[in-house]
Amino acid sequence: MVLRRVVFTCILVAFFTSCEEAINVNLPSPEPQLVIDALIGFNDNNGNPITIGQVELTLTTSFFSEEVPRALDADVRIIDESTGEVFSLGENEPGVFRNGFPNLEFDREYTLEVIYQGETYRATEQLVRTGSIDNVEQGDGFLFNEDEETEVIVTFSDIPNERNYYLFAFGFDNYLVTDDEFYQDESLTFSYFYENIEPGDLLTITLLGINQEFASFVEQALVQSGENGGALFAVPPASVRGNIVNVSRPENFPFGYFAISEFDAVPLTVE
Repeated sequence: MVLRRVVFTCILVAFFTSCEEAINVNLPSPEPQLVIDALIGFNDNNGNPITIGQVELTLTTSFFSEEVPRALDADVRIIDESTGEVFSLGENEPGVFRNGFPNLEFDREYTLEVIYQGETYRATEQLVRTGSIDNVEQGDGFLFNEDEETEVIVTFSDIPNERNYYLFAFGFDNYLVTDDEFYQDESLTFSYFYENIEPGDLLTITLLGINQEFASFVEQALVQSGENGGALFAVPPASVRGNIVNVSRPENFPFGYFAISEFDAVPLTVE
């Protein structure tokens, strides 16, 4: 795994001997690899569809680097495989594309295509349905510290008659992956505990439908990035390959994932 920051500490050894000299470690600088984080969300919005998303292009970097370099001068597009129509995405800031997504439909394939430094990267996915958030309310429970924790109670309903996987986004770079193995065709109520939030803070709980492959990718990415308070793609997983391929030079594979999800979102103001 390419790590962005590391701190070395001296450890006391037998007979209370301590480290007194700095140790210089010479590590190789690997060739940067492209990281493509691409997630598009769709909501019917009572007949007024909303499509939002982001494609972020970065590069892996050296062991000691504290900054994540952006991948610049790339062309990014979405292709509707049913019609052949090509939608070029607009770059909002260096390496980040948020404008130009097509209006999505179920049961159609969409291809993400990224052209960077003469090589073409592609992934093809379909829009995945999601369940519905039925209720979100603030509770008065806590796990460890009543003064620092805020309980939010979430109730949502599973899509009936099929196996489903979901991704909850709670804000503050906190996520939860779940599948309906034990609550298929039913509703489920659970508590989520926030730390160090204040009355008046606005929380948004988002439920996204995902497929099994993306669920596995996210779970492993969260473990490798620290799970709590770590961005979903904060560190490119060393052992997890995403669904994006380099069609020009397959051995120069990218990290990251392309997913298209229906979502449901409910806001909650902390009391």
